[in-house]
Amino acid sequence: MSSAAPDWISAGEGATPRLKWTFSTEAPLVGLRLARESGEVLAADAAGGLYLLNRKGRISGLSRGPSPIRAIAWGDTGGGGVALVGKNKLYWFDQNLKFDKKVVLSEKALNVALDAHSQYAVVSLADGSNLIFDSPRKPIRTFETNQPLVHLDFLVREPAILGVAGYGMLCKFDFRGNEIWRENLWSEVGGMAVTGNGSAILLACFSHGIQRYNAAGRSDGSYQLGETVSHVSSSFGPYRMLASSVEQQLYWLDFDGRVLWMAQPSETLVAAACDPLGYGAVCGFESGQVLRVSWD
Repeated sequence: MSSAAPDWISAGEGATPRLKWTFSTEAPLVGLRLARESGEVLAADAAGGLYLLNRKGRISGLSRGPSPIRAIAWGDTGGGGVALVGKNKLYWFDQNLKFDKKVVLSEKALNVALDAHSQYAVVSLADGSNLIFDSPRKPIRTFETNQPLVHLDFLVREPAILGVAGYGMLCKFDFRGNEIWRENLWSEVGGMAVTGNGSAILLACFSHGIQRYNAAGRSDGSYQLGETVSHVSSSFGPYRMLASSVEQQLYWLDFDGRVLWMAQPSETLVAAACDPLGYGAVCGFESGQVLRVSWD
C-alpha cells in the first residue's frame, strides 16, 4: 500500500478527489469487486492471486489459487466469492479466500454473478445456457436465452437476475429462469450497473453513451459524454456514477448527468466500483494498480 497520488488525478477537471490509498497486485489485474456492506475490496490478478483489502487498503487476506482467472464475483457482505478459471471451470472460495469446490462446465463460461449474501451464483455459457447455483454448489435451475449473456447481476431487493446479451438485449429473469421482461438494444454493451433497489439500470453502450432503463425495462433516457463509453458503475442509491471510455477518459457524474470531475488516467481501466453512498470509488488498472478516491 502507498499514498502517492498519480499526477493525472490532480490534472483532471472539476472537483479533485482525495486519494485514500493505493495498492498493486503482483501480476496484471483481471478483476475487482467491492463488498458494499463490509467495505472490503477483492482484486484478482492474471497469475491466480486473490487480494482482500480492508477499508484502509490494507491486506486482510491473500491467496494464490488456480489460474488463469477470467472473472470474479464477491458478495456484498464479504461472505465469499466465485471465480471463472480457464475456459470452463467455476470455483467457489470462502471469506478467507480459501478455494473450495469447483464445477467443470459443459461450454465456455462468459460471465458470473453472485447475490449479496454469497448464497446464489449464476453463470452464463457461450451456447446460451445459464445455470443458477445455490450455496451447496449444486445447479438448481438451468435456463436458455436466444443470445449468450455477457453481463449478469443479481438484484438486491427481489429474487431476480438481470442479463445483457452481447448483441443488443437487456432482460430480467426470476430465480426459476423465467423471463420477466426483455428490451431490445441498439448497441453493444461494454458494462452494466444497477442501483440497489433496481430502479435504475445503466448500460455503457460505447458510442451511444450511458443508456438508462427503469425497473420495468423501459428507457429512461441517456447520458452523452462525447466519447465511447466502455465501463459504468453506480452507487447503491441514485447518487453518483463512474464511467470510463475507450479513449481512456474517466468521469465522475451525478444522476442528472452533470460531470463533477473528469481525468485521463495514464493506463487502461479494467474495473471500477462506486461506494454505496456515492462518496468515492475504487478503480483498478491493467498494471495491477488499485486506488481508492473519495470526495467526502
